[in-house]
Amino acid sequence: MDHLPAALAVGLLLLFMGYRWLLPNPIPGIPYNHDAARNLLGDLPAWTDYTKKTGEKLSWLPLQARKLNSPIIQIFVNPFNKPWVVITDFRESQDILLRRTKEFDRSDLLGNLFKGIGPDHHISMKTTNPQFKVHRKLIQHLMTPGFLNQVAAPRMYETFTELVDLWAQKARLAGGRPFSALDDFYRAALDAIWAVTFPLDPEESIIHAEKRFLAGPTSSPGILKNSLDAPAVFPEVPVPDAPNSILTLTESLESIMLSPTPKLAFWLLSKLPYMRKATAAKEKMIATELEKAKARFSSDFDSQQTARCAMDDIMRRELAAAAREDREPAYNTRTVYNELFGLLVAGHDTTSTTATWGLKLLSDHPEIQRKLRQAIRDGFPSAVAERRPPTAEEIFKARIPYLDATLEEIVRKSMTAPGVSRTAMVDTVILGHRIPKGTTVFLMGNGPDFIAPPIGTIPEELRSKSCREANGKIGAWDPVDSHLFKPERWIVMEDGKECFDSTSGPVLTFGLGPRGCFGRRMAYLELKIVFVLLLWNFELQPVPEALSSYQAVDKLTHQPRFCYLRLLESSLEKEIDLL
Repeated sequence: MDHLPAALAVGLLLLFMGYRWLLPNPIPGIPYNHDAARNLLGDLPAWTDYTKKTGEKLSWLPLQARKLNSPIIQIFVNPFNKPWVVITDFRESQDILLRRTKEFDRSDLLGNLFKGIGPDHHISMKTTNPQFKVHRKLIQHLMTPGFLNQVAAPRMYETFTELVDLWAQKARLAGGRPFSALDDFYRAALDAIWAVTFPLDPEESIIHAEKRFLAGPTSSPGILKNSLDAPAVFPEVPVPDAPNSILTLTESLESIMLSPTPKLAFWLLSKLPYMRKATAAKEKMIATELEKAKARFSSDFDSQQTARCAMDDIMRRELAAAAREDREPAYNTRTVYNELFGLLVAGHDTTSTTATWGLKLLSDHPEIQRKLRQAIRDGFPSAVAERRPPTAEEIFKARIPYLDATLEEIVRKSMTAPGVSRTAMVDTVILGHRIPKGTTVFLMGNGPDFIAPPIGTIPEELRSKSCREANGKIGAWDPVDSHLFKPERWIVMEDGKECFDSTSGPVLTFGLGPRGCFGRRMAYLELKIVFVLLLWNFELQPVPEALSSYQAVDKLTHQPRFCYLRLLESSLEKEIDLL
């Protein structure tokens, strides 16, 4: 009994020492929340609480940088692991992404997040992985001007023409009332990338099904109040199993985004019946489409024949390679499965979110909308003279500075991808601070230096040599108006003419460097087609403030919960008559 107090004291001491050892271990010199460093869960409770209250996630990070008054901070959200380092300075982020690629690579965090739904997709691989180049080579031709003009543009054009027709029907049925555009755009974007990836018959699309439904006897919308400001609510049309599986799997990423163990979290999620059903439907759909393509190409293979979709392009190249190497073609590999699936996921979610924000921004800024519509009219004189919309090829080839500037400003303000993450592959230094190997570094594009004034002034001697040498190659925003929606910030005068300048200032939505967004060109093409067709056919009218929130958001990619449209069909005929 005499030894019991001593043993108890030793036990308590060991527990206390173990507790202290498990507490977050800050990187020396980098600011952090001191309360979080005294909590086993670090910043995670505060971040989770913020997300529950606001519906937002990654906007919390620049708020911490502003709170700590530093362009480099650290946060503790992965218990028992290294802190995350957060950078809110564009020059430093640009340097890391463009010129320090041997020191920083695709983050383990992002890789683990995507491995659940696409374990063999190139987005989850390190650049040094030999399979990364194999995967990129398989799909690299999909971003060439030839494929974008001959295949992607026509497929997207067909889809968004269907959307224009659907919204014209809804606008007439709504009788001047606003209606929700969120699901329509989300589904239209999936139709578009589906048609680019597989040979989709337009009459089998989700939007075409909605059009058929609206033409039926039960198409009248419900009206919440007897007021023109009350939204018209249209019955929801069921989504077929195959496209619904893509929507389900994409949205599953949201629930594991802040998990300390994303691989385990997805494994548990994948056991749920609805996830098993979605995975099975996705696998069956890709297998069926691959068999159809195999039959098309095997019967009459011509290496020069024009591809109708991404899968055709991949199949044609695999057949040509097999012929050169005197081997059997490999059709049903997991590489092909995952890259095709990745096109569907990446090609609809972020683009639809960006376009949705664009609709809100243009609705709330009628003067910019009018200027953009006039620039579009002036940019397609033949279409105006012939009283028709521009063709897909005309839109692809058009160079309209104010259109390019507005799209870039929509991308900047939408913050669809609020930041880029990288993993330090070696012990390195950022802004004078030692960063241990294996540290996750977040390069934020949704706060200071982008849509808000920068935090302080960073001494040049703290920057890397490559960063100092590259100073001045991209402009900086005026902090007075960096928060405003202002397409003119991307316009410069050259020889008395307005020109679009993509280097006017910082934006990180698509990343930079060799690991920047692979589908960037296709995304811009889609946005271009969307806004040309919509503004050619409609005027976006303001909606009540209660239906136009910029704060409440949903889904993984910062998508607004409220996105209502009040559409007035464009008076092109009157404009032409006036001219």
